[in-house]
Amino acid sequence: MVAANSSARYQVVLVGGASAQHAALKEAIEKRASEMQLPGDILAIIPETLYSSDSAKLPTLAIVFGGAGVKSSALVKKLLTQSNVVIPVVSDLDRVHVEIPVELRHINAVQLDEELAGLPRLVSLVFETFRLLRRERKLFISYRRKESQALADKLYDRLDAAGFDVFIDIRSVPPAVDFQAELWHRMGDSDVVLLIDTPGFRESRWTTLELAQANLTNIQILHLLWPGQAPDQESSMSTFLILTERDFRNGQKGKAGSVLKSTIDRICARTEELRSQAIVWRHRYLVDTFCDYARDLGFEVVVQPQGWILVRGRKGKTFAVIPTIGRPTSDRLMEIFDSVDKSQFEPRSHWVIYDSRGILDAWKKHLDWLDRHLPLRTLHVTAACKELEGYAK
Repeated sequence: MVAANSSARYQVVLVGGASAQHAALKEAIEKRASEMQLPGDILAIIPETLYSSDSAKLPTLAIVFGGAGVKSSALVKKLLTQSNVVIPVVSDLDRVHVEIPVELRHINAVQLDEELAGLPRLVSLVFETFRLLRRERKLFISYRRKESQALADKLYDRLDAAGFDVFIDIRSVPPAVDFQAELWHRMGDSDVVLLIDTPGFRESRWTTLELAQANLTNIQILHLLWPGQAPDQESSMSTFLILTERDFRNGQKGKAGSVLKSTIDRICARTEELRSQAIVWRHRYLVDTFCDYARDLGFEVVVQPQGWILVRGRKGKTFAVIPTIGRPTSDRLMEIFDSVDKSQFEPRSHWVIYDSRGILDAWKKHLDWLDRHLPLRTLHVTAACKELEGYAK
């Protein structure tokens, strides 16, 4: 792993603990990242002394190693207030009230004894928190086949090898499927849209619509400008990467294999950087919006390591709130519900909150159906905030 001032895209802050624990955790994370074929510099693991205001710009997870006499930390309190995931680690789950400060006792702790038996689970939580599992590293490539098929194919292969679930039209849309509807559906799940802007790209109506949709939902746009293409006004929210004739062998832009490896490397590195920014912004819109609103109403709110939010009211009302970025899918919800059931807490009701911007009307109807037939509430984030008001009175 890498230092705090490196090119890392995600960071784990270590609070307390012994150097041997830190070393074992770093080694296990490096091994897991290598097995997942993720870039070697993707994660920074830093001690709390290296955390700074600049660090706050990255998606952040804190691991707090407990022990007898451990006191409250101003940094941990700050990270909790910012709705970051904080994972308390104890030598034994029976010692939670002894080894971790009171503000962390409403968070499911991970047991890490002298034999380090809980290390694999702790490492899994790191990758789950940053949504680094392939099924959640979704990327959308938009391009015009006649002009940039060779580059799109190269990017698909390289990003797929880097652990992304890449959507690209000719490979990803099955026959007889409504092409436009599938594009909207998949883009809503993506953190980055990669546009290959060739001379004829802007002539297509649906590519303009994609651009507007991505801007609306905090999806990051990496806009690759073909040699000679100039930025257009409609793309002002994009991050531009300008391609030149030197990015292609002998200037043969349309032929397979003509794009240079160094160019592909540069595009992939920028893609990873923009994905981490998308994680921050989409988390802020969904999780921070809800948590801040709940705190203002007087609720106690704690983001759990498994991705759900424990909400406790003054009158003893307890909620398990499950935020879903992109489409709320049954397999993902099942995993989180399972973690809620296995927790030490017993919430009286379950809510699923989501960002309704960009989700197809048909999918919203599906969520409304779930709301009527299952023992849970499915609410877009604004409705969930309004719903809380009734419980705060």
